[in-house]
Amino acid sequence: MSASTEKKNRIAQREAGTDKKTIQAQEEAKKKAVSKKRWTWAFIGIAVLVVLVLVLNSTALFTKTTALKIGDRSFSPTEVNFNYASQYNNFMNTYGSYASLFGLNTSSGLAGLKNQECTMTDEENYTWKDYFLDGAIEAMKENVALGRYAEENGIELTDEDRATVDANYEGIEETAKSGGYANGDSLIAANYGKGANLEMAKKIDLASSLAYKAYQAKSEEINAEITDAEVFEQYPTVAVRHILVKAVADEDGTYTDEAKEEAKAKAEDILKEWEDGDATEESFAELAEQYSEDEGSNTNGGLYDDVMEGQMVTEFNDFCFDEARKSGDTAIVYGESGSYAGYHVMYFVGEGDPADNETGRSYILSERLNEWVAELAEKETVEKPFFFRLAGKV
Repeated sequence: MSASTEKKNRIAQREAGTDKKTIQAQEEAKKKAVSKKRWTWAFIGIAVLVVLVLVLNSTALFTKTTALKIGDRSFSPTEVNFNYASQYNNFMNTYGSYASLFGLNTSSGLAGLKNQECTMTDEENYTWKDYFLDGAIEAMKENVALGRYAEENGIELTDEDRATVDANYEGIEETAKSGGYANGDSLIAANYGKGANLEMAKKIDLASSLAYKAYQAKSEEINAEITDAEVFEQYPTVAVRHILVKAVADEDGTYTDEAKEEAKAKAEDILKEWEDGDATEESFAELAEQYSEDEGSNTNGGLYDDVMEGQMVTEFNDFCFDEARKSGDTAIVYGESGSYAGYHVMYFVGEGDPADNETGRSYILSERLNEWVAELAEKETVEKPFFFRLAGKV
């Protein structure tokens, strides 16, 4: 091929973009474009990640989203977590160091609950986090239901009620600073989760106060409907007098057979003294005030007039609730508890007065109130939107 022909071909290749230099230039340009695109996407990815981290570390997701819907009410993750932490705190206030008896390890606080299997149920893979979270949701359901009942029945908080709630937070700023926190909001957030603050805590307390006020109003209504006949039918009581003779404990707190026998002999002497005398309820009462070592009854003739079944030690109880028991019956029975061992000289008076049985009445009231609240709460629907996954992250 002649030189002129090669030159013409090179010129043609350049014009067509197929010569070596042009191809190399195009390849370099492509590489730069790909590299630029990679860096652009990498930058965008980093920017998104930074924004995501900032959002997750802010309170926005916890306070501005919905984690739970109960009926027509919506609750943020922060509000759910406040109730979740409250359930845990209430449990600890009730049981304290005894919480370990339930298999709960409190060394890591709320953070460690998700890794501990709960012993309060037989359900598999059920953690203490699940337990307190379920408890929080149930409590929130009840509060919503009771709040709705209050609205429907014109029950409102008074200025005094609101002042009582405000009083719960008096001095919290000083308490926070003495504990190393910047302010009261920081203290609340540290104990109840991200986004929690004084304003939210008071709001929740006000809602709880209204719910309790509705509960109290219904309690008075139900209590007025409970008759003495119902109380006696469900929780019968008896009236009985007794004279307690305690055995003398050794220095180590134990009771020897000899000490028990001495107490029994003394009890028998007291019963014989009664039998040899007038042998009336009044004379028994006089001996009770003279001899009984039961400080709860030795100033009123040894009388207990509202004894319910299962309330006293076994032998005392069995004497009182024997089906063959009749007024005027007497006996000597052994009794022992954590505070004494000894013998009771017994005198059966008769059936108790149901009007005096406040314990039985309170049992009935509690049963009916619990049923009523459960029925109210059952009407409330529960939804767990996407951000429920932030619940329990305290």
